[in-house]
Amino acid sequence: MSKTTLLKVTLAVHAVLAALVAADARKRDRPVGKWVAATLLTGVVAVLVYVLSGGDDEAVPLDELVDQIELE
Repeated sequence: MSKTTLLKVTLAVHAVLAALVAADARKRDRPVGKWVAATLLTGVVAVLVYVLSGGDDEAVPLDELVDQIELE
């Protein structure tokens, strides 16, 4: 697989993930722009953080979650 093909596939996957995160964030009344940008830049990493951060009142703030991941 060429580098160009790999780049195109990566961009497509990130775009699909960002669309899915955006749809879910709208349903859960979460900030869409922040999550779409993070997903476009980091892909699966942002999706993992999005899922782990939850969407309810008991959710861990994003900066605390990142700190917890860095400590592990």
